[in-house]
Amino acid sequence: MTEEKQVSVIVGQVRRLLQKKRTANALLVLNAHLVREPDDRDAQELLGVCHFMSKQYEEALSAFQDLTRMDPNYAPGWVNLGAVQNLLEDHQGAAKTLGKALKKDKKNASAHYNLGIAQKALKMNSMAIASYREAIKLAPDMPEPYTNLGNMYVDMKNLSQAVKFLEEGLKNCPKSAKLAAVLARAKELKEGRRLNAAPLGRLVDEEELANRQIRTEKRQLTSVKRNEERDALRELTKTARRFVKPFVPLLDEALHHQLHVLQLAAAQGDTRNEAPAAFDQMVETVGELDRVRRGAAEAAGEMKEQLEKATSAS
Repeated sequence: MTEEKQVSVIVGQVRRLLQKKRTANALLVLNAHLVREPDDRDAQELLGVCHFMSKQYEEALSAFQDLTRMDPNYAPGWVNLGAVQNLLEDHQGAAKTLGKALKKDKKNASAHYNLGIAQKALKMNSMAIASYREAIKLAPDMPEPYTNLGNMYVDMKNLSQAVKFLEEGLKNCPKSAKLAAVLARAKELKEGRRLNAAPLGRLVDEEELANRQIRTEKRQLTSVKRNEERDALRELTKTARRFVKPFVPLLDEALHHQLHVLQLAAAQGDTRNEAPAAFDQMVETVGELDRVRRGAAEAAGEMKEQLEKATSAS
């Protein structure tokens, strides 16, 4: 039997042991094999997996660190290392490690997903959302990014977005019980908000409203004046809708995407000579964000003017 064939037999044997959850036996086989073949990358990766499955996270960390030293260009090694760092709550280190993984393979869905975990823990919520969405784009059949993204939107009280992504996730991953549970919770919260909302959609405290004394005075309006005010209100509503309508897709798609591009560009290195294309992309992204900012400010200014006109006319 050739040496290469023997290695593949060992790896196959360990994988079968892991499928049967016999991690202790797998560790014995791997440790003995790695004494003879210390440069076997597949065996080194499985060593980390065995420790991970046994919840020996410090040992898994050491094994994956050895793996990245053994083959620095192997993206899954960096992804596994980052995942363990997240579990050990070294989120800053995980973000840096996963940035290295994405330098090796920018289309690695697991790297984006684990980066989202690190960014969420570091309170970089916009970047975490972008990372989860990129993971979904690259691996739509992976349920974990949908679940984490849905939970983030629930925490942010953005229940419509939560339900949207969780429904999409359950459609692509129908066997995920966790996804189904999170979706049920998001729908329940959304329905509760709808039932507790006033006709104009503003949440109210019924007890506070009942105790509040509201003074009103009748306004003497002619039919002409009433119609004029109605026309002014209709125009104001049209104006507000015209400016508000593009805001949601702009913030939801363009802004998150641009933040994600910035994050990827920043991960490329500290000097321009290392990755000039990434820095050029960053400059373009900053320009795009400035365009979004100016557009939003302009729209807000026009809406303010319309409101002031309506107020002065009443």
